[in-house]
Amino acid sequence: MAFRNIIAAGAVAVLATATQTLAGPTEIKAIETLWQNPQDAGTLVSESFARAVPDAQLTALVDRLVVQTGPALSVTGDKGAYMIRTETHEIPVEISLDDDGKILGLFFSPPEALTAGPEATLAAFEAMPGTVSYLVTSNGKTLFDRHSDAPLAVASAFKLGILKVLLEDIDAGGSDWRDIATLQPQDKSLPTGRLQNFPDGSPLTLHTLATLMIAESDNTATDMLMRVLGADRIAHALGLPTVLTTRQAFALKADPALAQDYDAAPDSEKPAIAEKAASGPLPPVSAVMGPMATGVEWSLSNEKLCALMHAVAGADVFSVNPGPVRAGDWQSVAYKGGSETGVLNLTADLTAGDGRRFCLSVTINDKAAVDETKAAGLFTRLAHQLAASGK
Repeated sequence: MAFRNIIAAGAVAVLATATQTLAGPTEIKAIETLWQNPQDAGTLVSESFARAVPDAQLTALVDRLVVQTGPALSVTGDKGAYMIRTETHEIPVEISLDDDGKILGLFFSPPEALTAGPEATLAAFEAMPGTVSYLVTSNGKTLFDRHSDAPLAVASAFKLGILKVLLEDIDAGGSDWRDIATLQPQDKSLPTGRLQNFPDGSPLTLHTLATLMIAESDNTATDMLMRVLGADRIAHALGLPTVLTTRQAFALKADPALAQDYDAAPDSEKPAIAEKAASGPLPPVSAVMGPMATGVEWSLSNEKLCALMHAVAGADVFSVNPGPVRAGDWQSVAYKGGSETGVLNLTADLTAGDGRRFCLSVTINDKAAVDETKAAGLFTRLAHQLAASGK
């Protein structure tokens, strides 16, 4: 899961290239007008934005946010970075306007519920449907714990184990960030990511693969690294008897009968079944969008995820995407999450300006889709609260 969060598709690229020509009060007025009258979104945006984001999509997005959080009481900020405050939430928003005052770029982060403190924020997590576990530590000391030793499905968060093995190889001199791996047809997986669209034989450095795996949760980059490093070593780093590539997981999920065979098989036979599943063509995305398949997942505890994150947080590949964390609150942020239907994990290693080091890891498993927007907003709130605390 690559979390740069509630974004009207295509607008983030527009925002990234836009220049600040009209800031401050003019931008605030645009945000207030959009929030008060989302049905008029089409009159507020530039032609380039409208080409990237249909009016109906923008209206629906803002409508959902207003229904969830309520009327805006205030909009504060400057130079493209603002905060909408309602009675119950804060919503960070980035905006840029053209010379005519039309919206060039727009980005809403997940709404943050205005909970009174970390305990209230964690209680809100606990109230969400499904099985919820979490661990919050400060300098290795446990601050808050809920079933943190229980393995749950964590989706792409398992990729922290791949990074750990890669860093061990680099530290030992067996590999170098500049080493080249070549994209093979059997590496190609389903999105998220972009490498599945690259030509066979494309040369990519280990650093590029690791950055795409962490910052964009690129599944093809992940499977390339698993091939280079070896699945057995990655399983060992994760504390699992076996580990699936993302392509194998998708193939099994798309074939319920084979997925049942895989789940029922002894550990010694699982790799052969997984390889058989992945040997055919990739399934369509529509075939893997259902709830998680029993046994076809990566199940890790919050304790394990915090240990993995502690080992890899110094890698520069985390500098690209801070996830649902206010990066300005922290000296450094290392974030990796994972999501699929019925599965959500959010894990971050955070270093405060005074040197305090926190780990936050939250996992939710449910039979239905998890409300990722609500969970991400709570995670943002929790991290912000911890930054302001003296713990």
